[in-house]
Amino acid sequence: MLFGVFAFPLIDIIALALAYSTVWFIAFQSAAAASTQTDLSGALSALVKQSSTFNGNGLTSMLKMTPAAGYKNTGTNLYVNAVDFMDTGKSQTIGPNKAVPPPVDLTNHFYEISAESTYEVKPFIDLQAVPLLSYVQGLGAPIKFTVTVTRCAEFPQGLVRGPADPSSTPASAVQPAPHTTSFASPVETYSRTTDPWNRPRIYDEIKAAGQQIIDHTVVQVKAANPNWTDTGITVGPGQMIWLDFRADGEWGQRGYRPGMGNGDRTTTADGITGYDNPMGPAGDQKAAPAYALVGVISPAGVKMEGSKFDFLVGSTLYKYTPQKTGPLSLGCNCPLGRDDPATEGQLGNIGAYGVMTVRIIVTQSYI
Repeated sequence: MLFGVFAFPLIDIIALALAYSTVWFIAFQSAAAASTQTDLSGALSALVKQSSTFNGNGLTSMLKMTPAAGYKNTGTNLYVNAVDFMDTGKSQTIGPNKAVPPPVDLTNHFYEISAESTYEVKPFIDLQAVPLLSYVQGLGAPIKFTVTVTRCAEFPQGLVRGPADPSSTPASAVQPAPHTTSFASPVETYSRTTDPWNRPRIYDEIKAAGQQIIDHTVVQVKAANPNWTDTGITVGPGQMIWLDFRADGEWGQRGYRPGMGNGDRTTTADGITGYDNPMGPAGDQKAAPAYALVGVISPAGVKMEGSKFDFLVGSTLYKYTPQKTGPLSLGCNCPLGRDDPATEGQLGNIGAYGVMTVRIIVTQSYI
């Protein structure tokens, strides 16, 4: 009798501990996946995918866990925290599952993704028939666990794109915005070295050069995109453009062409030499390595093919002083074309592939 009195409640308590840990893990996975998406719609899709992996599987069924509402009945809601690091009293929480009203203010705020998971858990061994325990949550009655996990939003500017409440959010919040993104506020620690960038101390260099940051964004440039990638930034004379790409970024060619070899050829934003390059600056058609990252101010057209770039970007080519005012665009110098990926590998076909994540910082002198 003593064994039954103590053993069964103990089993329930152990099961509750496992259930709570599972709810935390679901929230953690949802927040981690959502925080890396380029917009809120993608974040919500990632949430659904992560939650579906757990909901109804063997562990949650064994622990008698049921999602309590949440986005699309997943048990998890997403919130966006706009944290004012100068005055926390002005911080805001948007949600659940709502787009951020534009504009995104990266000067005074940093943005976080919060995943709030709520599950109802029934007793592993139902002790409802036991006197004094029938109304104890987790032993004789169901109990609800709510866990919130927060991660820094890697693409805060994309948070204006996603489901919005028309009654409280301007219509522009749900329209496609310039596809710029940002990993962090410009007011980050200058000595930060943990970012996976090619030049992790670029902020130190900017400070040492006596420059102040006036704009800051991060964009993703797809090698196969035949159009210039608009960064959403406008620059002019007297300003400096600092560019950096992620150290794990990679793009190149995939396919076969007689005399060019077979298989994959990969490179970073520095590109590879040895090709004829139709996009070189006027009068110098072979100046740019193939698959180099290139930039242009005020492109003559949307298409890259036949265009001339203004500057190269690379490991050591990370500063540019524009000589004219206009929108800044980036692209991949792909002299061998951007063929349909569905036909890659066929004779005479070369397909560009890969994505380069590029950090752009616009500065001007303090003086």
